Amino acid sequence: MKKASYNERLFGGGLRRYIHLARFNWLKRKCEEYEARYDLVVELGCYDGKSIEFLPNKPKRYYGFDAGWEDGIYDAMKKYRDEAFTFIVSSSPSDLAILSDKATLVISLETLEHISPDTLEDYLMNLCNIMITKSHFIITVPNEKGIIFLLKYIIKNLIYGNSQEYSLREICAATLGWMPLVKRNDHKGFNWESLVDQLERYFSITEVNGVQLPMIPPSLNLTIGIVCRKET
Repeated sequence: MKKASYNERLFGGGLRRYIHLARFNWLKRKCEEYEARYDLVVELGCYDGKSIEFLPNKPKRYYGFDAGWEDGIYDAMKKYRDEAFTFIVSSSPSDLAILSDKATLVISLETLEHISPDTLEDYLMNLCNIMITKSHFIITVPNEKGIIFLLKYIIKNLIYGNSQEYSLREICAATLGWMPLVKRNDHKGFNWESLVDQLERYFSITEVNGVQLPMIPPSLNLTIGIVCRKET
């Protein structure tokens, strides 16, 4: 049986489609709210460029960086080959140096949790360097701690089987928010609050809220939305 594609798995329909489309709708709202500029948009973890469809205005120029998982970036290259858009297969923060002009908007949806904390520091430093003053960095990441983690862990194991190995100690630690006791591995052990602390070294944090249900605390959402601004 042919394995479902990334887009089929995430956006095929039902509750899962709602959960994953929420980040793109949230991106659109925040771009409108903060009056983002589209002179040069940079996206880290662009996959097939789906974010472009949700930007309130078409970018004058766009650079999408992606590690090339499931070849989504090659679909983007074909789809946007006649546009002033550039897609780069990349897994190093130094690749951002290819930009000759400063970015007016940076986006990263469901990507930063895949990067090790040490490498992430280099990415944040390089992103800050390639952004113009007063530009925004719009981010979404999954919530992998607290009661939300526990609910996700139970549901995923019931539906898909044990796709991510957690010891009983790690399950308890993640549920209680004691993330240093959970060994990092991709999503596993990711702490969105630690990410906020890292971001504050380079940007001012404009807001942190839940993506699916912004009216309730971020910790009770499946996805966390973060808006940063480069001040100088």
